[in-house]
Amino acid sequence: MEQDDKMEFIHRLGKVGKQWGLGESAGKIWGTLLLIGKPLTQKEIAEHCGYSLGLVSRNLNVLSHLGIVHYSGRKAQEKLYKPTISFIGTFEKLVLNFMETEVNPIIDLLVHIKNDEKDKDVRSGIEDLIGDYKKMLIFLDFFTKILEVRDKMNLSNIENSTKGTLDNLLKSIDSFRENGKPDNITIL
Repeated sequence: MEQDDKMEFIHRLGKVGKQWGLGESAGKIWGTLLLIGKPLTQKEIAEHCGYSLGLVSRNLNVLSHLGIVHYSGRKAQEKLYKPTISFIGTFEKLVLNFMETEVNPIIDLLVHIKNDEKDKDVRSGIEDLIGDYKKMLIFLDFFTKILEVRDKMNLSNIENSTKGTLDNLLKSIDSFRENGKPDNITIL
């Protein structure tokens, strides 16, 4: 059963990698490195994942470029790779990368489109869309700030210190859904 659980973990990280835009194979390689917990060569990764060396190499380049895995020495003639950061750290990097490479350029593009648009109604719709994207940036920025302090707190501290805050935030969200306007949100 333990081997089945390991394979399920790696399979699920493959799905996560695909959903996050890394690709399923990159997710499985990352999952393998996280699970094994020690540096592996490309050949060892290929054996664990059932992938060709070329596919492993390409995906390690992607993961290395994002700072998710790194080269950590040698075993004979082969490089060893290990995860650079935790699951949460990787998620934080991917959110920041998404903001930089996708959301900000979309906002810039929409601003240019709006500035060139002559129709007042179309301009208004584009302004609303820009507002939505900017709201998303604010929420993503808030979320990444929460992730930044993750290493400074243990799980029970996080659960205890956020209980009231999350309850207040959820109440405010529920109020907004019901009334169309938010109550005052108190974070601390």
